[in-house]
Amino acid sequence: MVLRQEESIGLDYLNLYMNRGDTMDREFRNLIAYRVSKNISQQFHIQAIMCQAIIERTNILRHISDGNFKKEEFNIEDICDKALKAVDNTHNLVIMFNNSPICAYYHICCGGSTENSEYLLNTKIDYLRGVTCDECMKNKESENIVDIDLEELESIFECNMSENLMNDFSINNMLKILGKTNGNRVENILVFNEKVKGNIFSQNLNLDSSRFGFRPMKIRFYTKGIGHGLGLCQYGANEKAKNNWDYEKILNYYYTNIELQKLDDFDLDLPLKNKKIFIDAGHGGEDTGYINSLLMEKEVSLEVTLKLKEKLEKLGACVSLSRSIDEYISLDKRIKMIKESNPDFLISIHLNKSKFEGVSGAEAIYYWGDIIGELIGKNILSNLKKNMNIKNRGVKEGRIYILKESGCNGIYCELGYISNPLESELLVDDKFINNIAENIVYSILEYYENNILTSNTKIDKI
Repeated sequence: MVLRQEESIGLDYLNLYMNRGDTMDREFRNLIAYRVSKNISQQFHIQAIMCQAIIERTNILRHISDGNFKKEEFNIEDICDKALKAVDNTHNLVIMFNNSPICAYYHICCGGSTENSEYLLNTKIDYLRGVTCDECMKNKESENIVDIDLEELESIFECNMSENLMNDFSINNMLKILGKTNGNRVENILVFNEKVKGNIFSQNLNLDSSRFGFRPMKIRFYTKGIGHGLGLCQYGANEKAKNNWDYEKILNYYYTNIELQKLDDFDLDLPLKNKKIFIDAGHGGEDTGYINSLLMEKEVSLEVTLKLKEKLEKLGACVSLSRSIDEYISLDKRIKMIKESNPDFLISIHLNKSKFEGVSGAEAIYYWGDIIGELIGKNILSNLKKNMNIKNRGVKEGRIYILKESGCNGIYCELGYISNPLESELLVDDKFINNIAENIVYSILEYYENNILTSNTKIDKI
C-alpha cells in the first residue's frame, strides 16, 4: 500500500463548493437550459417555455433522488437565450406530488385530449390524469398521413399473410366478397356497402376474369397529435399561454393535484449553516486506546477532532465535542452530552489494531437502519481512498453502543491501523492528519449538497 503524505491536498471548500454548485440551479442551470432549448420550440410563448424549464428541473431532481442521474455532455452554444430566461424566471421551482418530485411526462401535441397513465404505463398515477385540450383539437398542423406497405407491416409485427392470393380477403365497408360459384368465381361482392355481381365488377375494372382475389399493397394511416399523450401538451400549453394563462395555471391543468415548490438556497459562504454536528474524540485521560512506540489512539482522535471542529465551524456548522483536551469521559457521559446537543450528525473518531502488521486502511460503522450514517460513511472512505490512497475497508452495519444509545444519525470511524508501521508513521504527521480532516469535512459537504436537492424539509411551497 502506498499512502500519500506530501503537501496538503489543499481543499478550498468554498471555491470547491461554488464550482460544484450549492443549489439545483447553480449546479444545473446550463443543463436545464440546454434541455429546454432541445425539447420545446423556442418560438413558443415564454410561459410555455417556463413550464418546460420546471419540467426539466423536476426530472433532473427525480433522477438525483432515485440515484439514476447521469452527467450529460452538451455544447454551451446550443443553449438559447429564451431557454435561459425561462430557467432563471423559474429559479429552483419543481413539481411535487405528496412531497416527492413527479415523473414529469410531456409531449408535443395531444390531438384533443391527454391520456391517463394506465394507457402507457399500465399503472395508475394520480397526477397523470387525462384532460381535454380544445386547442389541439383545432390544430390542423398536428394531422398527418402515413402510408405503410403491407410487407413492411408484416415485418414489423413478424406476421405472415397467406401466400394464396385467391383466399377471401375483405376491407370492411369497402370490399367484401359475399359468395362464390362452384367454379370459384366471385358471384357477388360488396362495394362500399352496395351489392354488385362479380362479373359486372370484373368488367368495370377490366379484370381478365371474375375468378379473383384482392389485398391492399399499402395502408394509409391518418394521425392527429404528436407523442404519447401523457402529461403536459406543449402545443396546448403554448395556446393557453397566448390566452394569458401563466405557467402555474398551465402545469396545474395538465398535472392533477400537484404542488409547485421551491428548493431552498444554500448560504454559499456558510453551506453548513445551522447544521449541528457532534464529534466524539475516542478515549482520553487514563483510557489511552491502542498505543505503540510512536503514538496513542487518544492523541490522534483528539487531533483529528480539533481540526474537524475548526474546519466545520468555518462552514457554518454548530460543533459540539465530547472532549477538547486529554481527559477521561465515560461512555455514559458521552451519550448524555450527545443527547443534550441533539445533533444532526455524530462522528466518533478512533483507530484500529490488528495482530497482523500488514493490515491497513480505514473503515466506518453505522447503526442498523441509519441510511444517513451509511451514506456519509461511504463518502468519507471513498474520498480518503481517492485523495490519500488510504485503503477502503468498507462501511459496515454494527451495534456500536454509542451509536445505538445516542439516538441520532452517526458514523463510527476507524481511520487507520496503529499496528501497521507505515500508517503509524503517517499518523504522527500533522499534514497527514489535516488531510484526513479535510476529506471528512468534504464528505459531509457532499452529503448535504445532495441532500439540499432531495430533502423535503428544504422545500418551500409557493
